[in-house]
Amino acid sequence: MIDRTIEKMLYKIAALLAIVGIVLRMLQPSDNYQGLYLILAGHILGVIGILIYMKRTNDMEQEQRNAQEPVQQLEKK
Repeated sequence: MIDRTIEKMLYKIAALLAIVGIVLRMLQPSDNYQGLYLILAGHILGVIGILIYMKRTNDMEQEQRNAQEPVQQLEKK
């Protein structure tokens, strides 16, 4: 459950960073790259959230497979 909370938090922070970066870039279109760095940080956090979700889903599927294997072996006998 806590993993899901962390994922949601990462998605929200990622969206916030990207939006702030876009607004900052629009308001200060000079050679300052701070807006681009914020957009990049938002994208990186979004990807990290997706990877955490994929790992959690993979672990759950692995547990289900491990739980089904003994049942299948008993059915074969």
